[in-house]
Amino acid sequence: MIFTIYGLAAAIVAGCTLFFRRRSRFLAVIFPLWFALAVMIDQTGVFPVAGTWVAGDLLRFVIFGALMSLPIIGYAVLPVLAPEARTALSAAPLWGLAGLQIYRIGGVAFFFALQDGLMPAVLALSAGILDVFIAVSALGVAYLLRRGIGRRPAIAWNLIGLTDFMIAILLVAGSILGLLTLTPAPSAIGQSPFVLISLFQLPLAVIVHIEMLRRLLGARTAADVQGA
Repeated sequence: MIFTIYGLAAAIVAGCTLFFRRRSRFLAVIFPLWFALAVMIDQTGVFPVAGTWVAGDLLRFVIFGALMSLPIIGYAVLPVLAPEARTALSAAPLWGLAGLQIYRIGGVAFFFALQDGLMPAVLALSAGILDVFIAVSALGVAYLLRRGIGRRPAIAWNLIGLTDFMIAILLVAGSILGLLTLTPAPSAIGQSPFVLISLFQLPLAVIVHIEMLRRLLGARTAADVQGA
């Protein structure tokens, strides 16, 4: 499963780098660097013990959360930081962005973690089911958008995708802060391959969802929805 997660991430990097190679040198460089950093941290790990919280994990969680948020913050300031990158991202068709989310099939890793007793059921099932749902429906949503239809279903689909991450983050935060009692504690989220998922796949998916919603909510014509 670890090799599958790594393979999916590497495929994303290769595809995005090729797409942006002639459109934005900035993005073509950022994707490989982002992936390399995420892999390095994944190999090191964030939380030392799976299934329980130990001293220092709260500080690690804060740092972990900051690293997760950094790409999303970068996306928000992209118009100022790199205007040509913002233009290049806007050129990516909506149907292509939707289809990209097929990599969320890697969410099956949560089911394996549940089976191995490494994740609490509420987190593993919510994250796993919603991730797989987004992945298996990605091509259908992409097809509708390619046809210039499906604006409302696509908006709902993106909101579901964002809800997936909100639930996971709230559950982990609630557990480490002592607001929720989860057994085992979801500290395995800070071990491989979940660190790679959290630092690369998750923020990328959030960026894609937000970018799609920004354009879908502003769409007025079928051509806008098609996004080609």
